[in-house]
Amino acid sequence: MTEILTPPTPAAGADSPLALLFDIALEIGVEGEDEQRDNAVTAALDHVWTLYPDTLGKALDDDDWSGRPATPGNDLEPCAVAYLDGGLWLHHTTGGDQEQNVLTLIAPCTCGTGYIDTVLDGERDLLQVLTELHATGGRFPHDDNGPDCDSQRRLPALGDARP
Repeated sequence: MTEILTPPTPAAGADSPLALLFDIALEIGVEGEDEQRDNAVTAALDHVWTLYPDTLGKALDDDDWSGRPATPGNDLEPCAVAYLDGGLWLHHTTGGDQEQNVLTLIAPCTCGTGYIDTVLDGERDLLQVLTELHATGGRFPHDDNGPDCDSQRRLPALGDARP
C-alpha cells in the first residue's frame, strides 16, 4: 500500500523567532541596485587603501570610483571602476566572495584597436606594471601570439575612452 505523506505546515506565530527571521530575510535578503553600487565602491576603496596605500590610495579619491550593480543574465557580480586618464581603467570586484578582492588594470593596446587587462597582485606588482606602461605611453605592448585585443574591447575612434 502506498501512503502519501503531507509535509507539515510550519506554524509560525507572530512573535516567534521564525516569524522574526522571515521578516529579517525580507528586509535584508536582497540588495537593491543603489546598495550594490555603494557596497562595490566601499569594497574597492577598502581594498585599495589596504593593499595600495602608497600608490592608488594616494592617487584616487572616493569620487573617482563608480559602482555598477550585478548583471544576473551575464552572471556578473557588482563591481566598481575608476577612470585613471589616458584610456586606463581600474576594475574591482569581490568575485561574489567578500574575501576575494580582484583589482584589474585595463589599458589600451599599442596596436590602437583594443584593450588589454591584467590582474594586479599588490602594490609591488602595480609599480612594475606602471613602469612598463610608462615606457609605452600608457599602453600595453601588442602581442601577436596573445589574445586578440581587437575582439576584446574596441577603442573609440576619437575622444574620451570612457563609455
